[in-house]
Amino acid sequence: MWIYERYDWMHFNWDRDKISALAEKVSASIGFLHGRIASLTENDRSGASVEILTQDIVSSFRIEGISLNTDDVRSSIVRRLGVTHIETTGTSTLYMEGVVDMMLDATRNCNLPLDRERLFGWHSALFPTGKSGSYPITVGRYREGDIQVISGSMGREKVHYMAPPASDVNDYMEEFMYWFNNETGISNIIRSAIAHLIFVSIHPFDDGNGRIGRAIADMALAAIGGGNGRFFSMSLKIEQEKKDYYAILEKTQRFSYDGDITPWLEWYISCLGRAVDSSMETLSGILNKSVFWREFSGVELSQRQRKVLNIFLDGKEAKITAQNWSRLGAISLDTALRDIDDLVNKGILSAYPGRTRKVEYAINYVKADEFLSHFREIRVEPGERGHYLIATYDGTEVRERISDLDYERFESGSISSPELVHKYMAYLSTM
Repeated sequence: MWIYERYDWMHFNWDRDKISALAEKVSASIGFLHGRIASLTENDRSGASVEILTQDIVSSFRIEGISLNTDDVRSSIVRRLGVTHIETTGTSTLYMEGVVDMMLDATRNCNLPLDRERLFGWHSALFPTGKSGSYPITVGRYREGDIQVISGSMGREKVHYMAPPASDVNDYMEEFMYWFNNETGISNIIRSAIAHLIFVSIHPFDDGNGRIGRAIADMALAAIGGGNGRFFSMSLKIEQEKKDYYAILEKTQRFSYDGDITPWLEWYISCLGRAVDSSMETLSGILNKSVFWREFSGVELSQRQRKVLNIFLDGKEAKITAQNWSRLGAISLDTALRDIDDLVNKGILSAYPGRTRKVEYAINYVKADEFLSHFREIRVEPGERGHYLIATYDGTEVRERISDLDYERFESGSISSPELVHKYMAYLSTM
């Protein structure tokens, strides 16, 4: 029995207390994230928005097995948003701009009604040639034939889902859009989860249903911030957890019970929480980078030094050594050593003690002694997604996930916990 074969199937049941408590917890995390975003400069805020949108679009396509050029996506977003301070190396194409327009329309115009014309426009933007790959499809209108979601080679196909008959699609979509535009009795987090489930279950188009379904879900999530930007990527987290995503979706669509979607809501909202946590880490990196350039704004640096520093400030998982500097800057080892010596003399880099060969360096985000005096009980502990640096800052516990490389360095004694604080929590100096 498929999900839509149940009478009045779009009227679901769920454990209201359990799901509401989970949604409130994630909503609080989103509120905290928005509060941190508000502390950014306008340039940093637009930079964060560009990176999140880039991740979102690339991941949404990759879930469907389609690879987009990340630089091209970023270039199209920068062009569409009119951001002038971000340099890009990609090419902004008409197709890519159409894809970007779809996502921007969903998230920036989240308070406008969802209707057929809007959906058909999004679908046309995804398939401007009228083909999916080399196969002609119906574009800019609902599908005209029945459709299955299958996997496996020819002759050994497995049917994961049978979509409702094409003759029912228009009525189902009208009911869905009316609900989506008028539902006010649930939070936007729960609304997003249900909207995603209903849309991909109707499967109204020949292709592109997953991407448009995620755009609709993002539309509901964007309403949490009033359409002023969404600084987390649900699609990126779904891509990272794709196996679990398809498993819970298939289980939910194979209805054999009374319409209870508690397991789906629980998975979706928990996944959203993990997406917000990941964005917290991304934002910490952006804030730390902002603090660094503010600290050294008056220091004269070469274009090459700025370029390589930004690579490390953007989260490059590599030790700062003369060898790595030479490779990243495409320069000789002697030139790399001169670059590094200059940065050490200017107080931007410090050598880790104890080595005379293959010396490693740390970036000085802020004045260490004054900054570290605010911290107590610094430690590194295992957590859900790796290892976390935990400390008490002026009486409040703070935590940041550290890279696997830095954990290895911490375990080997080549980097200390105060040095990790200096690297991962510099943004606190502005608070």
